[in-house]
Amino acid sequence: MFYALELRLRLAIRRIVFGALALIAVIVSAVYFTRAGLVALAETYDPQTALLIVGGIYLAIALILFLMGNRPRVAAPPPPVTPAASLASLLEAFLAGRAAGSAAGGRRGDDDDD
Repeated sequence: MFYALELRLRLAIRRIVFGALALIAVIVSAVYFTRAGLVALAETYDPQTALLIVGGIYLAIALILFLMGNRPRVAAPPPPVTPAASLASLLEAFLAGRAAGSAAGGRRGDDDDD
């Protein structure tokens, strides 16, 4: 019992550590790609225009992510349930369980001889 809990805890910690390392790698690569793009744009245009272009790209990314995070979730409507069909399936399940119980050897509560 404790082994399964310990294993799940170790897997969760491992997932968190590797996720954090991946996030750090993504941030570092984003910084280097931004720097390289800024240098390339500064050679093509003047430095102020290059900074405005890179800032605009990051602003567009931030707005897209913000709008995606605030998008309302539309829940799918549940399938229509007819009362007669659900009652019939419930009764059928009850009878199947009762038959399985009697086939298994009777009831457990009859063993008391008080």
